[in-house]
Amino acid sequence: MNITAPCVIERMPADEYHAEEGLSNSGLTILARSPAHYYALKLDPNRPPEEDKAGQLEGTLAHCAILEPEQFDKRYRVAPNMHRGTKVWKELDASATADGLVLIQLSQYDTAMRQAESVRRIREVRDLLDSGRPELSAFARDPRTGVIKKCRPDWTHEFDGGAILMDVKTYSDASPHEFKRQIARKGYYRQDAHYRDTYELAAQTTVHGFIFLAVETSWPYQPSAVMLTEEDVEIGRQENEMLTETYAQCMERNRWPGYGDEISLVTLPKYITNRMEEV
Repeated sequence: MNITAPCVIERMPADEYHAEEGLSNSGLTILARSPAHYYALKLDPNRPPEEDKAGQLEGTLAHCAILEPEQFDKRYRVAPNMHRGTKVWKELDASATADGLVLIQLSQYDTAMRQAESVRRIREVRDLLDSGRPELSAFARDPRTGVIKKCRPDWTHEFDGGAILMDVKTYSDASPHEFKRQIARKGYYRQDAHYRDTYELAAQTTVHGFIFLAVETSWPYQPSAVMLTEEDVEIGRQENEMLTETYAQCMERNRWPGYGDEISLVTLPKYITNRMEEV
């Protein structure tokens, strides 16, 4: 497809979205590591195929059960719990694949359904999920650099001439206290700002808020809904602006630097030096 930004596309297949030009949140995360990593993982024609990450299927199952429950049976076929190396499993898997379905175990199905049931116990989340659209693909041009940026919110709830965006995260500990550590570790504050800003430009609307819907991966599948302060979102926005500028310069110069070409002098973390001072 040839996308003309700004635009928002409904029901765009995920593989088409990922293949389209545009700096995404995942791209910003890779750039934050180094431009060399971005080139190697996103642009290098000799890069190896992407490998499935541990827990990726379980996260996808949770997304479908929570956001598109009517699609679950159209995408997955449930089999009894058994070892995947058995002849029976391989036969069932081949049959499911032939029908365009992904074979999953009963335990995986039960987990996804319980996660979906769990998040709906949060009244405000339930209200948002009762009206909205999943996985809209938004494309916009960054006004500062001209770079095409894109995002794909898990859920978009439209009201009052604007929208609330929501992103589903599966994690071992969904408590707000612990999940904020994940927000810092994985740069989710940049994701918040990127989705808000890109969707606003793409849809030419106002994003009233961005919600992280976290749900645990094991019993009792406790959920939490988390929002960042405007101050934290602004930190993400400033980092995104710097990374987008870096991306634009790398594209223009076709230079993708890594960690540097010189020996770096490093110091021990403060907690080590502080501990030695106490001895």
